[in-house]
Amino acid sequence: MHSANIEAQVNSREHIAPFLGSWDLVSFEHVLPSGEASKPFGNSPVGLLIYQAEGRMSAQLSTGSPTALSSDDSLQASVEEAAAAWRTYFGYWGGFKVYPEEGVVAHRVQGSSFPNWIGTEQARHFRFDGPNRLILETESACGRYTLMWQRTST
Repeated sequence: MHSANIEAQVNSREHIAPFLGSWDLVSFEHVLPSGEASKPFGNSPVGLLIYQAEGRMSAQLSTGSPTALSSDDSLQASVEEAAAAWRTYFGYWGGFKVYPEEGVVAHRVQGSSFPNWIGTEQARHFRFDGPNRLILETESACGRYTLMWQRTST
């Protein structure tokens, strides 16, 4: 993915401009290798994806109505409450690069609620449905993940 010719085009203003700004999560679907579809964050997920001109990004996803903990002190959460909270929220941040010829945006993860992603590059196939809708897809041994984002109105 990183040939010299492609690398020269990466993150030119022309290629990153469509991504810049903030995006609200519209839908999140996971299709298992068996073909079975699921919605990991339910029917009404919420999330925010931010791309900045200097090449930074942040993604936050959650169920639409997470269960409140029994205490306002997060350190007092029971093991069960903490596990449930971890399963209903996902977030990461870092840098990003756009590879227009491949239709890929690569998120270079610096921090994440899922520690295994820290220091990795997460490639997302992208397509735009008009100027205000962004669709990101990932294929892995676990199946295909499709996230639809709507540009946040200002």
